[in-house]
Amino acid sequence: MSDDFPILAAVAASPVHSFRVLEHLQSIGLPASRSTLYRRVDALIAAGFLQAEEAHGPRGHVRRDLHLTDAGRDRLAGEAREVLREAPLESPAFALAVGCARMLDNEALPAVLRPRMARAAQQLTQEERSLRGSAPEEWEAVARARRVAHLQADITWLQSVLARRIVGKTAAATAENEAGRGAA
Repeated sequence: MSDDFPILAAVAASPVHSFRVLEHLQSIGLPASRSTLYRRVDALIAAGFLQAEEAHGPRGHVRRDLHLTDAGRDRLAGEAREVLREAPLESPAFALAVGCARMLDNEALPAVLRPRMARAAQQLTQEERSLRGSAPEEWEAVARARRVAHLQADITWLQSVLARRIVGKTAAATAENEAGRGAA
């Protein structure tokens, strides 16, 4: 993941001006300073990943509203796939990548998340076996039980993300079919 991924992801979520991007990144726990963000935004504009349009704020001040370009969307989709494959599930970057999942092709999200879910299931099985197989110290048993609970929650959450994606595709296909029948 590049340092620019969170900026591109925040702009993709809602095209806004730089200060809102900064607020968003800080609110999800990503360290960002105003000067660094503004330098990175300028670099992303110069590289053709972002486009800036002058707009007037609520008090009449001029600001730059940011939008992704086609090149920015392509870069973001590639980086989102990488983050979904590698980042810890509880990380802010992973949450940003899931938010960008709509930019991925229809098969990319399940193709990336299913192996993550399988690894979590394997870890869960190992943790559950270790809890049954030995009599660890009390604090170690508590730590293992906590890992089991987290893995169970991660698997449930990943299943819900995949289900929403599949249900969303099914609903879109049904709507297209009905629209096609209505036009005929």
